[in-house]
Amino acid sequence: MIIREITIFDHDNLISFWKANYFVNEMDNKKRFELFLEKNHDLSFLAEENGIILGTALGSFDGRRGYIQKVVVDRLYRKKGLGQQLVKKVIKKLQILGVTYIPISVEEEKTHFYENCGFKKTKQIPMNMNL
Repeated sequence: MIIREITIFDHDNLISFWKANYFVNEMDNKKRFELFLEKNHDLSFLAEENGIILGTALGSFDGRRGYIQKVVVDRLYRKKGLGQQLVKKVIKKLQILGVTYIPISVEEEKTHFYENCGFKKTKQIPMNMNL
């Protein structure tokens, strides 16, 4: 298995992967995704084996805060550390840019995963990480 940066050439395969393991909406169309990658160069990663996507994590930076989204792992590879590996790779890249705060909102059943990645619960339900 390899972990590498996502490029626009991955788009069609990503859409298939996300449809099978998460969801896809209008924000995932190719034009918007290309803009996302251009504005957030080198912050999004996928794990693959023999050309098959096993997991993704997208990172973005607004100039002050970092964001992580589309943390998705193939159902057969969950609970094996792959999601954490991807999230930590994005966090490391965000730290290099100077990010010191990453807010995140997650479904309640996913809080344990994000706590294992270093995030802490707040009274507002969203979670954050101070780097």
